[in-house]
Parts: sequence; structure tokens; C-alpha cells
Amino acid sequence: ENIASCQADKEFSSCQTLQGPSGNDFTDFDKIKFTIKTKTGKEVSVQADRCGGDISYAKVEQDGKEVFRHSMPDEDDEEMVEKLKTQYPGAMPYFFSQDPDYITVKER
Repeated sequence: ENIASCQADKEFSSCQTLQGPSGNDFTDFDKIKFTIKTKTGKEVSVQADRCGGDISYAKVEQDGKEVFRHSMPDEDDEEMVEKLKTQYPGAMPYFFSQDPDYITVKER
């Protein structure tokens, strides 16, 4: 009810159709960026690049200056990630930073 607009960044965004191991085609965004503006004048932008590396982060800017940032994996997780890379060579790197979450889900 409060959204005034949602604007896609077509220059950044990219959608691909690729064949999976089953032989079936799958279509999905490999990169996407959009900005949502509210009727009260606030805005938020979301940008994701699924092929852009193993680090994800969120940042908050106010008046053009960064006021907050959080990264994943954070410094505490980096040691675990390096250990798992050695233990499981050839595995997709994004699994390592999410390892504790996978364990939690399996144990439920």
C-alpha cells in the first residue's frame, strides 16, 4: 500500500536460460538490481550478482554516506570457510559459508 514505484535497472540486470543436468531448460536471473520508492519518500535498492563471488554484503547509506555494512561470511566465519575448502575440494564455495545453516536445517 505504501509503494510508489519499483524501478528495474535493466543495464545491470541479466536473465539467462540454461540447460540443467536433467536436460531441462531453466530461466533465472544471474544479476538483478531494482529500487523501490515509497509514498513517504523513502527508497531502498537491492542488487545481487549470483556469479560475483563468495562474499555477500548489505550496506546502508544515508545522505550518500555509508552508515552500516554487514558481510557474509564475516571475519568469524572466514577461518571455517578455509578449513572446509581444504576438507571438501571441488565443492561449490558458497556452501562453506552456509555450512552452519545446513547443519541446523538437517537437525530439525
